[in-house]
Amino acid sequence: MGPQLGADSSGDGRSASVLNRNAEAVAQLELATKLDPRNAEYAYKLALAWNEVGDTMKTIAALEKAVGLDPGHARAWYNLGLAFNLVGRTEDALAALVHAESAAPADPRNPYARATILARLGRTNEARQAAQRSLEVQPDFVAARDLLRSLH
Repeated sequence: MGPQLGADSSGDGRSASVLNRNAEAVAQLELATKLDPRNAEYAYKLALAWNEVGDTMKTIAALEKAVGLDPGHARAWYNLGLAFNLVGRTEDALAALVHAESAAPADPRNPYARATILARLGRTNEARQAAQRSLEVQPDFVAARDLLRSLH
């Protein structure tokens, strides 16, 4: 998930402008999802907009809607995994990342994200397997290689 918006310390109003644009994006995407409630991409984009305004629970709800509409939406599953992890729902996060990996087996970020969560949980063998999977997909994935080395 993207970085959370912070306070603007420069005093020039840029954060207010960004917040206004993000709030406008949320409003437009909420309207789009009402007009076309079966459109998974609108739900996914709404989730990204909610994330940008810092509402993790609405982000999760929109991502759940997106994957409900399109179970093969790999990026929605991936972001749902990250959002679940952010709120401490680690088993749900891991399950979502497995779905992401199934939907996009050539994307090394899915097993890598799973590996980082597993490592944090102390599930070292599973973390090694997930990091190794990332390297099978992309042998030059430095972060996965570093994680795997740290787990030995």
